[in-house]
Amino acid sequence: MKLQSFFLPSAARWNGVRCRLVLLVMAAALVLSILSAAQTDAPGEPVTIPGTEISGWGQVGEVPGRFGRPASSTLKEPAVLILHGSGGVDGRAVPYAKALQEAGIATLEITMFPAGGRPPGGVRATMPHAAAALKWLAAQPDVDVQRLGVMGFSWGGMMSVLMSSELVQERLGKDVPAPAAFAPLYPTCSNLHRSFSIAASRMSATPMLIHVDTRDDYEEGERSCDSLIATWPAAARKQVTVRYVEGATHGFDLQTPKQFYDGFARAGHGGMVSVVPSPKDAAEAREAVVSFFVKHLKP
Repeated sequence: MKLQSFFLPSAARWNGVRCRLVLLVMAAALVLSILSAAQTDAPGEPVTIPGTEISGWGQVGEVPGRFGRPASSTLKEPAVLILHGSGGVDGRAVPYAKALQEAGIATLEITMFPAGGRPPGGVRATMPHAAAALKWLAAQPDVDVQRLGVMGFSWGGMMSVLMSSELVQERLGKDVPAPAAFAPLYPTCSNLHRSFSIAASRMSATPMLIHVDTRDDYEEGERSCDSLIATWPAAARKQVTVRYVEGATHGFDLQTPKQFYDGFARAGHGGMVSVVPSPKDAAEAREAVVSFFVKHLKP
C-alpha cells in the first residue's frame, strides 16, 4: 500500500500539489489581510530625524518617524507631533493622524523607544526626541512653525503637558519652537502632580485639551487632574479644558484589552492596571481632539 500510494499517477499527484498551493496562497492572503487591518504606524512617509542633546536629560542620535500631509495641502500648513505611550508605537495614533490629515493638518508620529523599552529615567529621557522632532518640523518648507501642536498618549501625554511649561521649553532650547496647542490623553495627572511641581509653576497660557478617565488605575481619585491644574498660574488655568471620560479606563482608545502590573500605577504606589477598549469614547475623543486642533491651528 505504501508503494502504491507513493507511485500515484502524475495527474493525481499534480492535483494534490495544486490544492496545497492554493491553500497556502489563501493562508498567506489571510495573514496579509490581518496585518494590514492591524496597522500600527500612522499614515505618512517614513523619515529619519537628526537627533539632539539636552543637558542633564540625555541625547538621541536619530529619531525615526512617519510624516503625513493632507491630500489638499497648502503652501504653509499646520502640523501636530504625536507622542506614543509606554508600550511604544501600537496603532493608537492611526485614527487620530488620519482624521487630522483629512482636516488639513500634517502629522508626525515619532518612535521614542520600542515596545518593552520604556526608559527607566522617565519622560526626561525622551524629551530630546520631541525636541528633535519639533526642530525638524520647523525646518520643513511646507510647515508653518507658528502653528505646531503636540498630542500624546499616557507617557506621551505626560510629555505633552510638560512641554507647555516655560521651564521645560527653556531646557529644550531656543531653537526648538514653542507649540501653539497641546492635547494630552490620560497623562497620569497624579504622577505629574507628585513629580513635576516646579514645571507646573511655570505653565504657559497655551490652549490645552486633556482627556482623562474616571477609572484610570494610574490615578488617585476620579478627578485627578483638578489638583494638578490648581497649582498652575491663573493664565494657564484659563486655557486648559479637561474632559473626564466617565467610566473609561486608561488606554480606552486601544483596540485590545490588557491587564498588567506597573510600579507607576496608583500615583506611583504600584498596582494592577486594567485597559478596557471603548470604541464610543475613542471616537468622541478623536472628534474632540481634531476639533481642538482645527480651532487653534486654523488649517
